[in-house]
Amino acid sequence: LFSFLQLRALQQEQARLLQQVQTDQAALSMLAYPETVSLPIQSQQVAGSLLVNREQNAAMLVVWDLPPLPENESYQAWLVQPDGIRVSAAVFRPEQGQSYTARMISVPQSLNTFSSLGVTIEPAGGSTQPTGERVLKVDF
Repeated sequence: LFSFLQLRALQQEQARLLQQVQTDQAALSMLAYPETVSLPIQSQQVAGSLLVNREQNAAMLVVWDLPPLPENESYQAWLVQPDGIRVSAAVFRPEQGQSYTARMISVPQSLNTFSSLGVTIEPAGGSTQPTGERVLKVDF
């Protein structure tokens, strides 16, 4: 039984590390494109960058020192259209033991239809519209 529990814990850690490697590789590949723009994030709580490549219609959020949340809460990224309509782009939690959080942003349509990205604190699993405290906002 003890060996089974150890094996299960190792498999979970391996899956977490694989996900982190894939995310890091995606960030590196985005930075390899000359069209990628790195937009700085400066808020009272966190610092980081939003990588945006309009030609590839891709975006990635990289945030340092994102505070941990209780189990019943998640961070949720929102793409914001110029008219204020918000579209959910990612629901995530900081990885335990990591000093940064990197997440690909799901872009449901052309990035040109959005003017900014915001991140709020929402119930675990996310919300249909922002309901919680805004952690950061980046205009692009």
